[in-house]
Amino acid sequence: MDLEVENSRMPRRWTPVVLLSLASLINYMDRGSLSVALPFVAKEMHLDPLQEGWALSAFSVTYVLSQMPVGWLVDRVSLKWLYAACFALWCGASAATGLATGLMTLILCRLLLGMGEAIYLPGGMKFIAEQFLPEERSIPAAVFDVGCKLGLALGLVVEVWILRRFGWRWLFLSTGFGGLVWLLPWLLLYPKPQVKDAPPTRLGSWEALRKTLSSRNAWGMAAGYACWNYFWYLVLNWGPTYLYKARGVPLEALGWVASAFYLIVAMTEVGGGWLVKRLVHGGWTLTRAIRFVIAAGFAIGMIALPASMVTGRTAAVGLFYVSALSGIVMAGLLMVPLQVSPRNQVGSWVGFQNFIGNIPGIAGPVITGWIVKRTGSFVPAFALAAVICLAGIWCYLGWVRLDRNAEA
Repeated sequence: MDLEVENSRMPRRWTPVVLLSLASLINYMDRGSLSVALPFVAKEMHLDPLQEGWALSAFSVTYVLSQMPVGWLVDRVSLKWLYAACFALWCGASAATGLATGLMTLILCRLLLGMGEAIYLPGGMKFIAEQFLPEERSIPAAVFDVGCKLGLALGLVVEVWILRRFGWRWLFLSTGFGGLVWLLPWLLLYPKPQVKDAPPTRLGSWEALRKTLSSRNAWGMAAGYACWNYFWYLVLNWGPTYLYKARGVPLEALGWVASAFYLIVAMTEVGGGWLVKRLVHGGWTLTRAIRFVIAAGFAIGMIALPASMVTGRTAAVGLFYVSALSGIVMAGLLMVPLQVSPRNQVGSWVGFQNFIGNIPGIAGPVITGWIVKRTGSFVPAFALAAVICLAGIWCYLGWVRLDRNAEA
């Protein structure tokens, strides 16, 4: 069916996009708050390093396992109410963490947080698919996702301030309960779908899953997304430690240095969305523009390897910041499932992509730790990430067919 847009309601699309970006910011602040507060939580609860590891890992377990079920629901029930329910669950779980009395209640709260936050990408991309035509989606997709990077940048500053002033329990209570305010404008301002395409899927859950798992495009985009996330989680989890231990960045400056990196990623992500739109307006096909920003983003990310090899701190940090320009890749990565998935299964495909794509979030930090322990250097770890970035370019340029008329 041809795509049609109700132009009379177009202005209402952007307010929820901004709300989704704000939800992404809250999402990343809530998921990262335990990392900020862990030394104080562990001291009060008498946790050893292994128990700390279990507490930190709990979120990722349910976050990854919930991706496909949540994606399935996104294609079948009201996104407005499903997103609201998941948002309330994750805010409630975050607030409840401030009431935890021991390891088991702490882990339970983190498990619930992972379940609630699983809506973030499948739900956000489903909204973009419902509201924007294919050639319009690059900027709203980037704006929606940029909240994640802003959450990382601002979270370090805001959460440390709350922690130092009020203590770790109030950190979770304030961010958790405070986030619930977001629900009111979301429920009041959610628009009707603007893009009329395929009807809601009537495939049974197993039939839809079979079609997804047998698709070349589904596996290609999931593998490519996993390649990007390997690099991203390396920087996210090990970047501060690398800057502090290997480059001698002073502890008092570390938070600001890391925040600046995330801000650069955020700005270039929105810039990537703008670039895709400009290239299309300049005569490029949408497929060519998407492939260009993806390849460029992966290639720029590989600059982290020479950043780890130079001898001077200033040069190393400077090149590290240059690698942050790789944020343009997200404008392309977020467009791929919207471009290749069946129009009534966007949530399911994004859920599958996020399920496979976040496995490096569990395995990658361990692999990096093993490499650094064996070699005593971060250079081999960044070299491996560079090779994986090359593999990511191949996934999107050689494996995925960015054409709805090709095999989905």
